Amino acid sequence: MNRIHVSLRTADLEATTAFYTKMFGVGPDKVRDGYVRFAPEAFPIVLSLQPGEVDVDHFGLRVEAEQTDITFGALAAAGLPVNPATDVVCCHAKKDETWLRDPDGRAWEVYAVTDEAPEAEPSRACCA
Repeated sequence: MNRIHVSLRTADLEATTAFYTKMFGVGPDKVRDGYVRFAPEAFPIVLSLQPGEVDVDHFGLRVEAEQTDITFGALAAAGLPVNPATDVVCCHAKKDETWLRDPDGRAWEVYAVTDEAPEAEPSRACCA
């Protein structure tokens, strides 16, 4: 399923996790040290939470792995700067991704997860 991805920084990871658990009616599907992710079946969203100064970290469009080339091609055809990276380990998943910034500087990650539980450590500073 294609989903909107929102990554939020939070001052209180435990309280924020409890809030979204109540809001979505289900708990997180991935919990790691300093990272919580929700992907509720009832909503077309992937929400990740990380500790830090309260702010939006980034937005994202998660696409199915078989749609990556089509999606990246459509973005490039629209004149957006697409710089795909493959097998990136970030946010506790392996993925193929590209990053875009809107005119106001907001970061958008367009990605497909290829492995939900990779053994490898993050390839770089995550979600930058």
